[in-house]
Amino acid sequence: MLPRSSSGKILILFVLTLYFLLIGHKLLRLGIHGDGVEYATVARNMADGLGTFWKPYLDDTIHPVFHEHPPLVFWIQSHFFRLFGDGPYFEAFYGFFVGLVILGCMAWFWRRVRQDFQLPAIGNWWPMLLMVPLPIFTYMMQTNRIISTYTILAILPTYAAYRSVTHHQHTILYSLLSGLLIYLGFIAKGPVAFFTFSVPALGWLVLKSKFKKAAISTILALMVFAFIFGATLYLFPDSVDFWRDFWKHQVMASLRNERGASDSHWYLVERWAAEMAVPVFVAGLFMALTRVSFRQIRFNRQALFFLLIGLASSLPFLFSTRQHTRYIFQSYPFYILGLAFISDRIAEKLEAILKEKRAVRTGIVVTAVIFFTAGFSSMLYRKDYNQKRKPFYNDIYLQKIQLPERTAISACPEAMILDDWLFADMMRFYRVSLTPAMGNEYFLIAKDSGCEVPEGYQKIHRQPTLKYILYQKSPP
Repeated sequence: MLPRSSSGKILILFVLTLYFLLIGHKLLRLGIHGDGVEYATVARNMADGLGTFWKPYLDDTIHPVFHEHPPLVFWIQSHFFRLFGDGPYFEAFYGFFVGLVILGCMAWFWRRVRQDFQLPAIGNWWPMLLMVPLPIFTYMMQTNRIISTYTILAILPTYAAYRSVTHHQHTILYSLLSGLLIYLGFIAKGPVAFFTFSVPALGWLVLKSKFKKAAISTILALMVFAFIFGATLYLFPDSVDFWRDFWKHQVMASLRNERGASDSHWYLVERWAAEMAVPVFVAGLFMALTRVSFRQIRFNRQALFFLLIGLASSLPFLFSTRQHTRYIFQSYPFYILGLAFISDRIAEKLEAILKEKRAVRTGIVVTAVIFFTAGFSSMLYRKDYNQKRKPFYNDIYLQKIQLPERTAISACPEAMILDDWLFADMMRFYRVSLTPAMGNEYFLIAKDSGCEVPEGYQKIHRQPTLKYILYQKSPP
């Protein structure tokens, strides 16, 4: 018989292949949400040396200085661009990697808490298994949203804050580390990162840590954050301008419901319930398979600790009617960890079954192989599937049209530049800016738009096209 640790490794293999199955068919497709293309463009431009950390650059026309989001994630992603280039599948594989890191951070946190409270050693696979089927998880990993990378920077300072109030030694070290990591989260996503300041207090209330430690941890974290933030404003004058614009156009506009507001303060609650229904169903399914009774399900203080962290990181968004499911994505790892502690008896029973029954171990290994094969096959089968903005890919990118980099192209009608996310695609794949101003070397129009082509331009498109036609000035 294999030892218990081997059962855990088999189950980790099962979870990782399930993750690949759910996300593999998206890895080689074309087109993601326009926001993701926009963010990747800022990062790629930074990798090319255009724009700086506090003055990120998108294009010449719309955002010469991109202050829509803090710059850390762009800076991180720019290094991946330098290492791996900027092919059309970059965002997908980057998201796949980020998902693995998120799962790894959750497993690390899970193991640490179980060790600290002398709970039975259950493999890291259980919270990972509950996280992977979460619909928003596999969706977000393929959209290149900033919140995906930020989620790593939400878990790490929470872990440091937890260690600062539960560890017998190094309270000061972990408190200082927590403040530093909160600052990194702040320059990755903004005030969203502040929920971590509540973690020491939650540790005192729920985990019975000492009040003195919780107070020291919170004060030191606040001091470190304030010191680094103040030093940044003093040493980097561009950061002052950045935060002023970000506060005005993002934070205050959201609080005033001036940007993308919905009609309800409770939309996120409804979406949260729909999302969490999936891991609850998964836990219930394995509960039935392992024949664990409801009396063995325990709502312990570790579960309450993580559930309260999830609430601290998501409830503030209910104040605004600008609500999207992704806004509380960083909360889900904590909700999942809470659910994992509530249902840990199921995982313990499943590991015991695998240890005792070779046929079950073999079946899980075979299932994992099937998952991997299916994921890999679907990745190849869906290669270059045109997911979004088909006119751009059909009419421009797949026609392999060559354009001079770092130039401006005239476009008509003006609305299509923003409405079609064309500005993001053109900068991402051609390094060119679009402008409604006429007279440039190249002129891009939408068919049937009524736009007139000035004299002296010749068509360089192959027919047929879905929407766009590109012209170039004729040689003199």
